[in-house]
Amino acid sequence: MMRFEWRPFLERWSGEWADAYDPEHDGLPGAEDWRAARWLGREPADEAGIAAAEARLGATLPPSLRSFLAVTDGWHRAGNFVWRLAGCEDLRWCDDPHDMRGTWLDGAGDDADEDLVREAGLWSRSLQLATESDMVDVLLDPEDVDERGEWAVYTWAPWRGSPPERLPSFRHFMEDAYREFHSMASDRPAFANETTRAMDDRVEQARLAALCGAYEAAQEALSEARAFGRPGAARLLEQIGVLRGTATGAEAGASLSDPYVAHEAVPLTCRAEPRYGTHQEESLTRRYPEEDRPVVAATLRAIHEATFRYQADGAFGEAVESARALARRAEPEAAWRTLAAAVPAWTPRSADHIAPVGLLADPYLGPVLTPERGRVLLATPRGPGATKAAPPATGSAPADGLGWLAEESRSGFRMVLIAGVEPSEVPHRLGAGDASVRPALTPGDAGAHPDGEPWENRTVARFGAAGDGWAFAHSDRGIDAATQARFASPATEASRGTRALTLTYEPQWGPDLPAAFHFSCAENGEQRYGLTVRGESRTTTGEIPAGLTPVGLFAGRTLSEGLRTALDSIAAHFGVTVSREAVCHGRLDGFETRSWLREPHSGEGYAYWTRS
Repeated sequence: MMRFEWRPFLERWSGEWADAYDPEHDGLPGAEDWRAARWLGREPADEAGIAAAEARLGATLPPSLRSFLAVTDGWHRAGNFVWRLAGCEDLRWCDDPHDMRGTWLDGAGDDADEDLVREAGLWSRSLQLATESDMVDVLLDPEDVDERGEWAVYTWAPWRGSPPERLPSFRHFMEDAYREFHSMASDRPAFANETTRAMDDRVEQARLAALCGAYEAAQEALSEARAFGRPGAARLLEQIGVLRGTATGAEAGASLSDPYVAHEAVPLTCRAEPRYGTHQEESLTRRYPEEDRPVVAATLRAIHEATFRYQADGAFGEAVESARALARRAEPEAAWRTLAAAVPAWTPRSADHIAPVGLLADPYLGPVLTPERGRVLLATPRGPGATKAAPPATGSAPADGLGWLAEESRSGFRMVLIAGVEPSEVPHRLGAGDASVRPALTPGDAGAHPDGEPWENRTVARFGAAGDGWAFAHSDRGIDAATQARFASPATEASRGTRALTLTYEPQWGPDLPAAFHFSCAENGEQRYGLTVRGESRTTTGEIPAGLTPVGLFAGRTLSEGLRTALDSIAAHFGVTVSREAVCHGRLDGFETRSWLREPHSGEGYAYWTRS
C-alpha cells in the first residue's frame, strides 16, 4: 500500500487556512502565529517520542496516526469544531470521565442490544484525540480495526443529536476535517485557491457529463464538490437525486428571478410540504422575498389541489402536454414513451439546470416518472451541446388485463367497463348529480362512500381508458350488496347505445360474510346476463357466453383460488385491459357514482352496515 504523503496535504491546508484567516472566526490563542508561519501543525515527533507514547498507552498506534505524528506532533483547527488534536504527550485513553456508557444504556432501557452495549463502551476503550474542541469527542477505537491495522475514528458532539459518526481511519478523519474547513469557509469573500478552482472545474465537467447521460460519474464528482461547499454542486446533485428517487428537490428561499427556482424548485418545494398544518402557507412563503410570496402561495395551493401543471418550452413542452393527456387516460407507459422520445430535445432553463425535475410536481406526470424511468431520463443525452443519441430502450408495455385486481384488492373493488366511449364520457354515464370531475385523485382518495340517502351506496371512482375502444371506472371498495335483491349496477344505465360490464368483489369478512364476486353484461340499458359467486353458491342470469359460465371461469376452484384466472378470462373475452400502474400508483380523475343500490320499494324494509 502506498504511504499517504502527509506533508503536502497539511501544507496546502495550512496555507489555505492562512489565506482565509478571519479573526472573528479563527481568533484562537496562537492563531496569528499559525497564520504568519502558514502552518497549523507543530514540530515532527521523532521515533523515540512515538515509541514512548505507545509504551505509555500499552498499544501500537495505527499506521496513519503514526505517520502523521512523524510529520507534526499535534494539529490545530481540525475542521471548525475541533481546535486542537493531541500530540504524543497528550494522547490518552478516554476512560469515560462523564459516564457516557451509563447515559447511553440508561436511555435505551430494556431495548439495549449487543450492538448498543458495544457502542456505549466506546468512551471507555478509545483514545481521545481532541484536547480542545466545541464539545466534540474524537475517539480512536482499538476494537474496530481493519486489515491494514487502521483504527476507526468516531466523532460525537451532544449538539448533533445523533449517534457517533464513524470514519474508517485517522487519515479519513483528517480528510473529512479538511472538507469541513472548506465547506465552512466557502462563503467567505475572496475564498479562492488551487483546491477551490480545481473543485469548480470538476463541478463544470460534472454538469456537462450529466447532460451527456453520464450521471453516475457526475454524481460522484458532485458529491465530493458538495462536501467542499462548492457553489452549484448541491443543486446539480439534488436534480440527479430527484430523478433517482433519493431527494425531494426542495430549495426554499431563493428568488424567483432565477428561472430554475421559479419553474422547477418552487413546485418541488411545495410538493415536499405537508398537506395539512397550522400556518403552513405562511411558514413557507415567508422564506422567500416579499415580491415572490404570492406566486409561491399560489403554487402551493395548486400542488395541494392537484391543479398544478408543469410546463416546458419547445418540442419537449409539447411532449409534456401529450404525455399528461395519456397519463390522465390511465396510460402511463404510453405517457412515459412520449416523454422519453422527447428528452433529447429538452433545453435547460439556466446554466445549472440539467434535467426536467419539475415534472415530479405534476400530479399526473409525477407518478409516471418512477425512479427507474428517472434513471433512463438521466442516461439520455439532452440539452444544447450534448451529443445526441437515441433514447435508451424503455421496455415493452405490460399486458395488464384484469387479473391483477385479485392481488391488489384487499378491501374489494368495483369496476365498470364501457365499450365505445372516451374516458371523458364515463362520469356523465355513471355519475351522480352533476357528475363533476375531481382532478388527479390518488388511489387513497377513491373508494369513499359519499353522503346520500340512507339506502344509497355511492362511491368515489377514478376513470380512464381500458384498452382499444373501452373505458373504465374503478373504486377500491367492494359491495356485499352484489348478492342482495336491491343491487342495481349503474352500468345498466351507462350501457345505453353500447354495452357495459360490471365487476365487483368483496373479500370474506367472517364466517357469515363469505367472499362475493359479481360479473354482468348490460347492453342498451338492459342487463343481458350475469354471474354471482358467494362462498360456495353460484347464481346466473340470462344466456352467458361459453367460457364465462361458472364452470368456464372457475373450473371447480373456489372463489379465492380462481379469481385471478376468472378476471383475466373476462379481459381476454372482451379485449379489455386496465393499467395496474395507473390504478395502484398513479393519479387519475375521479367522480361520485350514482347509487349501486336501488331505492326500496313501497313497504320494503332494509338494513345497512358500514365498515370502518
